[in-house]
Amino acid sequence: MTDKERAALAEQLLGNPLFHDILAKIERDATEALIFAMTENDRVTAQWRVRAARSFRADCEAEARNTQPRRGAPA
Repeated sequence: MTDKERAALAEQLLGNPLFHDILAKIERDATEALIFAMTENDRVTAQWRVRAARSFRADCEAEARNTQPRRGAPA
């Protein structure tokens, strides 16, 4: 897969409202589980789920950004 193909697919994901809804729900549910965790292990697991959702979103955004054509500097 080329860089341009990866960027195009990342942009498709980011342009899909369902993608954002799913990630928001995962993050919201994990945050709620974190708040109401009964054990330290449950708290840590929920914390990692929140981080994973945020990291995945950031990775998709970075992939779309890194491969966009660069414009020359103004003269």
